[in-house]
Amino acid sequence: MTIRVYEVRADGTTTTVRERREVDPPKGVPATLAYPPCRCPRCGAPADAAHGGTR
Repeated sequence: MTIRVYEVRADGTTTTVRERREVDPPKGVPATLAYPPCRCPRCGAPADAAHGGTR
């Protein structure tokens, strides 16, 4: 995976802030679209206060 940090000016041109670098993806990231992952019963984990334990 590569990452590059750049600025976009009002006229649409870009300026590199940090050069492109190779990075390793994080390990142990939950398989969910939400972060932190939902812990309600529907998602397969114990209910928490966010859903009041009713889901």
